[in-house]
Amino acid sequence: MNRHQVTAVCCGGIIGAVTRWGLIEILPTFTHWPWHILLINVSGSAALGLLVGHLIESPNKLLFLAAGTGFCGAFTTFSSFTIEIATAIKAREYFNSISFLVASILGGLLAYQIGKRAMKSGKARI
Repeated sequence: MNRHQVTAVCCGGIIGAVTRWGLIEILPTFTHWPWHILLINVSGSAALGLLVGHLIESPNKLLFLAAGTGFCGAFTTFSSFTIEIATAIKAREYFNSISFLVASILGGLLAYQIGKRAMKSGKARI
């Protein structure tokens, strides 16, 4: 690990964290179901898939550290995901907790795969 790598992660992390905070502030909350957290985590997974798909043939370590580890790592939020589930369980909103858990995991995995495949197939056409 060198200073360029640390700088890349820090810069990406700052942008990702501020972007997440901004979206949480402007996205409306309609119900107790945490749509805004799901949207952020699934879109972050898609962004990571696009990045991996882009870098699969010609890896750029600094770009991955800045955009993947930094931005996507700070943008997506495992801690909020966990808090939302724990809060729903405490409130005995079992359907909300289970549906959010399943939607987050499946949505994140699906978004990642779609992003990765879209980038790989787009490269094949170029």
